[in-house]
Amino acid sequence: YYELNKKIDSAYQKILSLHFDEAKTILDVERKLKPGNDLVLLYYNYIDFLKAFISESETDFELLKANAEIRFKTLNKNKGNSLSPFHLYVQSEMLIQQALVGIKFEENVLSVKEIKRAYSLILKNQNAFPTFLLNNKVSGFLHVLIGAVPSRFQWIIRLAGMEGSISEGLEELKGIHMAIRNTEFASYQTEILFYLGYIYSSFSLLEESEELLAKMQQLIGVNPLITFVAANILMKQGKNDLALSAIDSTLNDVNSFQVIFLYYKRGLARLRKLDTGAERDFNFFLTHYKGKNNIKGAYQKLAWIALLKSDTLLYKQMLLLSTNKGSTLLDEDKDAAAEAGSGEIVNVYLMRARLLFDGGYYRQSLNEIRSRNISDFHHFHDQLEVTYRLGRIMQLSNQLDKAIQYYEMTLRNGLSSTYYYAANSSLMLGLIYEEKKEYAKAKTYFEKCIDLNYDQYKNGIDQKAQAGIDRISKNAAKD
Repeated sequence: YYELNKKIDSAYQKILSLHFDEAKTILDVERKLKPGNDLVLLYYNYIDFLKAFISESETDFELLKANAEIRFKTLNKNKGNSLSPFHLYVQSEMLIQQALVGIKFEENVLSVKEIKRAYSLILKNQNAFPTFLLNNKVSGFLHVLIGAVPSRFQWIIRLAGMEGSISEGLEELKGIHMAIRNTEFASYQTEILFYLGYIYSSFSLLEESEELLAKMQQLIGVNPLITFVAANILMKQGKNDLALSAIDSTLNDVNSFQVIFLYYKRGLARLRKLDTGAERDFNFFLTHYKGKNNIKGAYQKLAWIALLKSDTLLYKQMLLLSTNKGSTLLDEDKDAAAEAGSGEIVNVYLMRARLLFDGGYYRQSLNEIRSRNISDFHHFHDQLEVTYRLGRIMQLSNQLDKAIQYYEMTLRNGLSSTYYYAANSSLMLGLIYEEKKEYAKAKTYFEKCIDLNYDQYKNGIDQKAQAGIDRISKNAAKD
């Protein structure tokens, strides 16, 4: 049987705060007192999942897979379980958890199979138990996941018989967050907030983020998962100092499972203030991190810090170290690998402008460009970045007419380049015209963005463009 009681709810809240040892102690007692309550198995799986997902340790991933296999057998051995709405829900959750970690380890074929199985199980559960609220938590997340697949791979999704969009999934998650407020599932609100925060920051849904940040406020600095996504949103909003403060607050929790990646994020926030002390954070990350992602990115940031100190020899050494370490699964690592492979030293003025811009220090960023001569930007790549960067600064300074001019110039000049500036200019033009409710024009730019052939950040930019097309279809119908 499945019983969601106060002890399990308490363990779940400990898990979400990454206090895994305390949570496991509560679950062990529950398992001993009520050996028939198989809901405990899901929360043991949460612990294994979060450890593997956060650490990206291969050992933790293998443990998750081994334990999950045993748990699935136990769940399906007990025939009484099938009478409960929790039965298929629990299995779909565990499948998604395993798939999300599998993607980090590039087990893509197996992960797609697990997502497909989770999708089928939750559909079956919705038909059998249509009033079971937690169904929408899973289906909402899956619809976002399916919608985030780049358009050139959507045929695989359709072939697998799955449907979904980011906007559809978001509506489900926002709806379930409200629906469970005064129910026995109220503690799931924190996890749903995490999903929403991760989605909002990943797809730069910054206008909708203020309300979400308000809901997260009491958990920032208390819950490391919420603090992480809140810091992501704040950094995307250009509120770098607030993000830095949030990260600092959560690193003080000595009882929590250590999120080493937060040191990378803190280093990035400090670097965006041109604080070379960020070097300590990136070195701590590289020393203690067990995964492969963001390794190349960390060495790249150390190289940039060396350049800020006018040490070109150390800059080259740091980039050379990045070539043989880490992976290129993430766009940030691909960018680092491309920089290392180019054999060129990045333009220090544009690097400073980019860092300051990313931190939300727009006036300082603009000054970095305006105070230089045209001779300081003699490479085509640099000239393309100058007009792109000016477009970004003007857009976020609310000078939209100037932003459009700079973006159009970048798009026109960079159509056949392998850099991301033209594609992201097209994306930004789409967003500007979407905000103006000029949907036909916005859709044209989103589609052009997806059609462009380039290497840098393509997956992430394509996802945002596809999300824009989905929103337009929905909003145009409303208007």
